[in-house]
Amino acid sequence: MFPDAVIATAQDAEYLGLNGVSDGHNVVLPIEATDLGDRLRARGYEPVYVDISELRKSGGGPKCCTLEIRA
Repeated sequence: MFPDAVIATAQDAEYLGLNGVSDGHNVVLPIEATDLGDRLRARGYEPVYVDISELRKSGGGPKCCTLEIRA
């Protein structure tokens, strides 16, 4: 159904790589989600890796550190 989907590995998912956040070009990912980062880079995005080891202890990922403000 989704032939252009970016497929994450089990390791990417385990390290909450699917909880990344993007501004449309840069994608903030956990430092361990390198396979996902490589796949995104191949699609024209720029992975930005951050250490979320402390945040992960409470079950959070990069998206959990954002605040969306809408008009």
